[in-house]
Amino acid sequence: MDKDTVPFFPNHLTTEVSVALGILGVVFFLAGVIPKDLGPPANPVMTPAHIEPDWYFMWLFGLLKIVPQLLGLLIPALLVVGVILLPWLDKSTSRRPEERPWVIIGAEIVLILMVVLTYIALHF
Repeated sequence: MDKDTVPFFPNHLTTEVSVALGILGVVFFLAGVIPKDLGPPANPVMTPAHIEPDWYFMWLFGLLKIVPQLLGLLIPALLVVGVILLPWLDKSTSRRPEERPWVIIGAEIVLILMVVLTYIALHF
């Protein structure tokens, strides 16, 4: 080893860990001294009417609006199981989309349903 070099362990590692712990200590100190007011505590029994899910969950919200609650929970679970099992269910040897029409048609139907359910959630 050269005399001009400094080894990573323990010299550089000790410096990095001490700086990280120092910054973490400052953050914890400031969080304790200047706490952020979060407002009144939430009421877990009453959900406000104006709450909506993020855009990527909006189709689930629309699904829950048009089907019973139990079915609205089972359908997404079955979709997830179907996506997980798809590699074993599709026995095609080709990876070309032109030679796998049922998979492409199924994906298009799911996407169209998701768009329709999102529209239902936003407008009804």
